[in-house]
Amino acid sequence: MSELRSALDDLAGIDLAELSDDTLLDLVGELSTTANRVAAALTSAVRAADRREAYRRDGAVSMKAWLRGSCRMAPEQATATVSTGRRLEHLPETAAAFAAGEIGAAHAHVITMAMTPGRIAKAAEAGIDLGETDRILAGLARATAPHETARGVKQWVAGVDPDGTLDDAADTRRRFTMASGLDGRVHLRGDLDATGGEYLHSALTAFMNGDRPAGDTRSYAERQADALVALARGALDGGSLPDVRGERPHVRVTIDWMALCAERGAPGVAGGSLGWAGPINPETARRLACDASVARIITGPDGLPLDVGRAQRSSSTAIRRAIEIRDGHCIFAGCDAPPEWCDYHHVVHWAHGGPTSCDNGALLCERHHTCCHEGGFTIRRDPGTGRWHTYRPDGSEVLSRAGP
Repeated sequence: MSELRSALDDLAGIDLAELSDDTLLDLVGELSTTANRVAAALTSAVRAADRREAYRRDGAVSMKAWLRGSCRMAPEQATATVSTGRRLEHLPETAAAFAAGEIGAAHAHVITMAMTPGRIAKAAEAGIDLGETDRILAGLARATAPHETARGVKQWVAGVDPDGTLDDAADTRRRFTMASGLDGRVHLRGDLDATGGEYLHSALTAFMNGDRPAGDTRSYAERQADALVALARGALDGGSLPDVRGERPHVRVTIDWMALCAERGAPGVAGGSLGWAGPINPETARRLACDASVARIITGPDGLPLDVGRAQRSSSTAIRRAIEIRDGHCIFAGCDAPPEWCDYHHVVHWAHGGPTSCDNGALLCERHHTCCHEGGFTIRRDPGTGRWHTYRPDGSEVLSRAGP
């Protein structure tokens, strides 16, 4: 192990910037193979410890529990490592390919996951040789990516255990978790059955396959994430969701009035807070308050509410409709996002004295609404020409565009 640590130390000392492209790519390939071999060695060691029940030394109830507690493995990774090690004992060809670094842990897992004792028994009853199956699937794994290997495995399962595929299809369990991270981002994780996944994919595709705004450089993953948010916003705005504690479900933002009225970048100004996701900066709170129902709550020195005012809608339906007719789409330079993707934006925020009116309003898609608050961009409309102008934070103009 000391030699391995020494080799890793030498590797960490390589100045990658000095390597040629050919050398760098060769290094990446070698490291990929080495990572596979290390993963295989880890799987073998885990299996040996599992067989001996060595985890009992530390009071753990299983090898999976020990990996989660002592190695800080994610639960699904611990489960996959233990189960892969157990089943590889019956698949020498796959185990050899894994040990040689020719396939990765994902390949080994998709193969071993299908090799349940029941399916192996059914294959034997049907005269299907497990050794031949092992050689075929190991060869497939050497030549394909894990998801392609999984397709071949599914074909084998369908031939050996057609009733089992029905059992798999009957498993409609769905899991989904959201966690607010220390960095202020929200992290999603989960899995769906095939039918549930198809429903979600179809809904997201409907949002993604609309007219793509000009200059849209988002990646597929970014567009898919934006579509998921749009799906949630549409459900909230549509009013068809069940009431929560007697009122329509909504996004709740709390911000101190002085913070809301402060100028951008004012020092010592506290941010706001979302009901579930937690703290946000004042500009994000101002953006969300641009087109929302606003309720005043007066608090005393101890922070306890003294008075709650009636909610006021900042933008009426009539004003919104008039602005949609006038602007036609997001008015940020180079963007053609349609009205249904857009928020009502106060050019001069109402907290700074700006009126809620057609003259002080504009359509901005969520991305460019964020640019105008958190990003420091500004927009102005020339009333004579009807043209909107977009300006960078340094005051220079991006470009101007004719109004509709």
